[in-house]
Amino acid sequence: MRQPLTGITIADFTQLMQGGWAAQKLGDMGADVIKIEPPRGEPSRHYSAAGKFHEGVSPYFLTMNRNKRSLPIDLKSDEGREVALDVIAEADVLMQNFRPGVMERLGLSYEDVQQVNDDIIYVSASGYGSTGPYSDRPGQDLLYQAMTGLTSYTGRSDDPPTPAGTVVIDEHSATSIALNVMFALFHRDRTGQGQKLDASLLNSAVDLQCQEATIALNMDVDVERGRKTHGHPTLWPPYGVYEATDGYIAIGMADLHHVADTLDVDGLEQYDSEREQFEHRDEIHDAIEAATSEMSAERVVEDLVDVDVQAVEMSGIEDLPDNPQIQHNEMLMEVEHPNGGTYTTTGSPVELSETPMEVRQRPPRRGEHSVAVLQEIGYEDSEIDRLVDGGIVLGEEDEE
Repeated sequence: MRQPLTGITIADFTQLMQGGWAAQKLGDMGADVIKIEPPRGEPSRHYSAAGKFHEGVSPYFLTMNRNKRSLPIDLKSDEGREVALDVIAEADVLMQNFRPGVMERLGLSYEDVQQVNDDIIYVSASGYGSTGPYSDRPGQDLLYQAMTGLTSYTGRSDDPPTPAGTVVIDEHSATSIALNVMFALFHRDRTGQGQKLDASLLNSAVDLQCQEATIALNMDVDVERGRKTHGHPTLWPPYGVYEATDGYIAIGMADLHHVADTLDVDGLEQYDSEREQFEHRDEIHDAIEAATSEMSAERVVEDLVDVDVQAVEMSGIEDLPDNPQIQHNEMLMEVEHPNGGTYTTTGSPVELSETPMEVRQRPPRRGEHSVAVLQEIGYEDSEIDRLVDGGIVLGEEDEE
């Protein structure tokens, strides 16, 4: 079965999640992703999670590097740069998310690359943008959540600014990059013209908050948290999180009086309009929670779902494999581990009926594909041996 991106080659200089996950998404759809990394390996190979590695490999690396082949090159050497350009010359897409100026210093800028591949799609992803007053600053997901206001309306009003429980900005940026690469490939297929794509985590943080930003910037509304766990700063109850005898439940957007009748909550009849309900959201939350706190989470959800109200029990991430709908959707998959056995990770959120995502390649060991990639682009075995022996290219046998 040919996948949508079969025949597309990506020269992948990315690292960590913003670029790494974006490239993996394209690899999942058939692209040949050649991971060009430093001889020591890209940073995520060396990051532990809670101080631990999974069978000797970073779980962060496992998450973002399936369907890739590893080619470590010393890009700081003239000969290493020439090897990289030889790979790029055969590629359709180049992806990188170094700080602005790094690729230029390496002699691998968009203009440099166009000399060997004039219709290349060149993805440059960064923290703040390739130019501008903050472009040279270091950054990480939490900083963009804080800078763009996301932490200011997450959680409860008495709490300090609260970040999301996952790296939502990196995740959104990776998905946006993969989507826009597809746009660029479609444009090139129509016109024969390559182009440069410039993405940033800061832009992704703003884009992620499209609803909230539009409300805050156009209306006389304070986007601020309530005292209770309402779940969103501008929605009215019963939307929110409520305690039960054995856990918590979440109620989505629903008619307040319908929920009150179902749970036998009295005293809410006076709040007729959405405006009144929003203005008294804390009192309403307390009234509903007084009822739910006397019931099991399962019982509350069953009663509400029976009358077509959006409600679920709150779960931990460790409970994902037990969710029957997640099982049905096959959103968790087993992937071969680089060091033997398998590990569990997430699958593709979108199902394509004719060209489904498939895992063709487990995450690579460092330098595992160096010889094969160089042979494919025309290097003789003697040249490959010389590059490996000279430390310009890392072969798998050199891995520590």
